[in-house]
Amino acid sequence: MSEKTSSPEPGAPVIEYRSGRWLFLGGLALFVFFGLVALFPEAGHPSASSRAKDLSPTAVSFLFGALALSGLFVMIGSVPRRHRFVVDARGLWWWAGRKSDLIAWDEVRAVRGQEPRPPVKGDPNSKSLLPALVFTPVDSGFANRHGALVKPRPDAGPEVDLKLPNSTTVRQLTQEITRVRPDLIH
Repeated sequence: MSEKTSSPEPGAPVIEYRSGRWLFLGGLALFVFFGLVALFPEAGHPSASSRAKDLSPTAVSFLFGALALSGLFVMIGSVPRRHRFVVDARGLWWWAGRKSDLIAWDEVRAVRGQEPRPPVKGDPNSKSLLPALVFTPVDSGFANRHGALVKPRPDAGPEVDLKLPNSTTVRQLTQEITRVRPDLIH
């Protein structure tokens, strides 16, 4: 069995988070609300001065049924997934459902944690920073090998980002990397 497909060291701490939870709940709310309106279009009685009194219940059902269907598609597209990370002597392990990856330490020159920051007020060129682990890879093929996990930076620099949901996860991963490989943190 190759090193890339074997397991991390037993007893290594697992850092995990869930993605897509709020989008899933929003889709569920759209599906339930608009679905109920589509099933019971006569429930709301339009006033005599309203333009809605000219709409047939079939048209209302069709319109709100389409909106409920869009909520269902949002739910399907954003099923919450649990992302797990383990840091050991070989590298950073990642699992999300059926996908997995290992970023070996020999593929990386340096790692740094990027805390979130809003754009600078008054500067039109300033952009907000999202929480991420920023890797400086050894070679240019790093982003292609680990495309499911990292994205190249938009400024076309040599660094690649591992976007994370919050600064707590960034700090936990940075602390674990510091514990295992302090020479990579800068």
